[in-house]
Amino acid sequence: MSSFTSQAAPRRIDTASPVTLLDAPENTDAIALHDYWQSRRGERPIPDRADIRPSDFTRMLPSVAIIEVIDGGRDFRFRLFGSELATWMGCDRTDQRFTQMQPAPGSDLSPEQVRKRWIDVASGALAAARPIFLKAPVLTASAVLTMHAVIMPLTAGGSEIEQLFGGAFVTSTPAKS
Repeated sequence: MSSFTSQAAPRRIDTASPVTLLDAPENTDAIALHDYWQSRRGERPIPDRADIRPSDFTRMLPSVAIIEVIDGGRDFRFRLFGSELATWMGCDRTDQRFTQMQPAPGSDLSPEQVRKRWIDVASGALAAARPIFLKAPVLTASAVLTMHAVIMPLTAGGSEIEQLFGGAFVTSTPAKS
């Protein structure tokens, strides 16, 4: 596991606001990543991990994660945690198991709260067996941004979901008039 800790301005999920589940992605990058997943699955309900080629979406790789499903979903592990994700989270979560996860630097969540949030999202995506889309406010010292995420299942040579593939994209939040 990397010891990366970002020196960038801290950004964190607004823990006072709920994560919102969406019916469809609202962010152009989340839409593009979902369209890619759709194109790779063909007539199957879920594409295989072997069908996903990072060279097909190099521009989005810094915002992409691949999550391994462990023991049927009793735990999960980040196999890939993109560099942009690590920058805005303030830490690299590559190879971290969700049941052992610690809060990111500057987080006001307890380890138990962090684990529950990550496990709930991954478990929800696994149980849905289809893409899920969400958004949440991201706080910085000078602005409120929005994190848009898409999480999609992958098989690995069979029919069982073995991995989750997705991306999170932070964008400016329009000012309210």
